[in-house]
Parts: sequence; C-alpha cells; structure tokens
Amino acid sequence: MTRRYFLGATFAALLWATAACTTTLTSPTETETVTDVEGTFTSQLVPGGSATRAFTVASRGTVSVTLSTTTPAGTVVGLGIGIPQANGAGCTLNTSVETAAGSSPQLMVTADSGTYCAKVYDVGFLTTSAVPFTLLISRP
Repeated sequence: MTRRYFLGATFAALLWATAACTTTLTSPTETETVTDVEGTFTSQLVPGGSATRAFTVASRGTVSVTLSTTTPAGTVVGLGIGIPQANGAGCTLNTSVETAAGSSPQLMVTADSGTYCAKVYDVGFLTTSAVPFTLLISRP
C-alpha cells in the first residue's frame, strides 16, 4: 500500500507541476507607429520663376512629392527636393525631375529628421502667363 501511495503522490505532483508550468506563447507585436503627414501647397509659377515650400521631417522615412495638378494640364515643370538656404532665399536641390502633373509621386527619397524644401520651377516651357499648380508632400 505504501508503494501505491508513493506512486500516486508522485503522479499527482507531476500533474501539478506540469499544470503550473503551462505557458501560452504569442508572437511579438510591433509597437512603433509612424504616421505620414501630408501637406498641400498651391501656388502659381511664372515664366522663369520658381516656388518653394519648406517642410519638416519628424523621423527618418520616405518623403514623396507629387505634382498633382497644373493649369493647363500637361505643363512640364521642374520639381525637386532639397535643403532650404540659410538666408531663406531658396532651396538647394538634391534631387529633381522634369515632369507633368500626375496622380503618383514623381519624387520619393529617404530622409533623416530635419528641415527640407520642395521646389517647383520653370524649365523653359512657360512663355506668357502664370501656371497654377498643386503639390502634395507626404512625410513621416
């Protein structure tokens, strides 16, 4: 009888220890949330001129710039991303393209946090009147 009691007590202890150690594993979840900020810049571009908008990037990520409209549609202009000049007199471009307006970003760059600028400029196709445009800037 003692032997049965010993085996029964051992079995009960093993069941209790196993039950106490049961752990449910779950996958880790990402806690970082990055919110894109989208800004709209509407202005006019005159022949031989440019228009610049400064913006701030809060954390490292992708900046995209979309020339969404021009009037008249199909007008080709220069579009660039760069660093504002210290005196506020312009934008020193790092990346630029000649483009017409569209629905997809014409420029996408990876940027660290800091102050940047977007510039729309005449590449020689504007002749007599100002061209209204809308620029979308998406950034982290």
